[in-house]
Amino acid sequence: MRHIKSQGGVILNIILFLLLIMILLIGGYFLYMNLPGKPQVLDVVTSSNQLEVSNLSYEVEQFYPNMKFNHNYISYSIGSDCSEEEKNNMIEAFNELQNKVGVISFSPKASEPDIEVSCSESIKNSIEKEYFIAGEGGAKEIIQTGRYNVITQGVILLYGEKKGVKCDWPNVELHELLHVFGFAHSSDKNSLMYPYLESCDQKLDESIINNIRELYSKENLADLYFENATGVKKGRYFDFNVTVRNLGTLDAESVYLSVFDDNDKMGNFNLKDIAFGAGVTYSVQNLKLNSRSSSDIKLVIDSEDLIKEIDKNNNFVEFKFE
Repeated sequence: MRHIKSQGGVILNIILFLLLIMILLIGGYFLYMNLPGKPQVLDVVTSSNQLEVSNLSYEVEQFYPNMKFNHNYISYSIGSDCSEEEKNNMIEAFNELQNKVGVISFSPKASEPDIEVSCSESIKNSIEKEYFIAGEGGAKEIIQTGRYNVITQGVILLYGEKKGVKCDWPNVELHELLHVFGFAHSSDKNSLMYPYLESCDQKLDESIINNIRELYSKENLADLYFENATGVKKGRYFDFNVTVRNLGTLDAESVYLSVFDDNDKMGNFNLKDIAFGAGVTYSVQNLKLNSRSSSDIKLVIDSEDLIKEIDKNNNFVEFKFE
């Protein structure tokens, strides 16, 4: 009987020993899979298409590439310091450009217009000269987005006697209006954009019309883009730092950044609103992955495709590692 009891005790001890070994192995594996490992800096091996900006190139260039308002219905106000003749000439210039281009229109607005027109020389002294690259008209404020230089405010000054001949059409007013739209001077003496208005035979360049028509025929949209992305993997955990910019012409609202581990969504982060021309930097530490062996991590802006953009192909960045 004692011999049988002794054998039972040995078997029990062996079973307990094996259970302990199993617990240690399982615990060790659990710790191995979940404790941070040696930091592994990840290179971006597949990223979004690099930004390509197509600058329109015509005979009369713009001061900056792709200058435009981010809407086709452009408002203006004409100051009370302008005479009736000056007002009529300016309105005729707006109508002339509107009719020639076809895809833009102008309308008066009493407060906060896109374009302010003044006929008082005293206004000139209150405006920084740097706003005007040429003449007495120009874009007073520009937001550079990357794809576009968005005009948010323009000013035209028509005070005193302008240099140039008087014609039966608003050559001076149209010349200054085109400066607001970003067009520089032309070296062609037959062009309306020649620095000196010497003849009524100087005409509005067809290339300018085509340029404006092309710029304003494109839909105004946001365009989110990874300006920078870095990632570090530590075992099963992932740290990343990104900078996302809006290169478009409109604000992007409620922007979300999603993290995918081998196509499984591991996190969804709210970057909030990103104004056009602005950007945000966002960092996350110790994001838990599926496993230590995860081999493909992708960061995606607007993965649910809720934001209409110029280019969706620049909305992801991908990390691969051994």
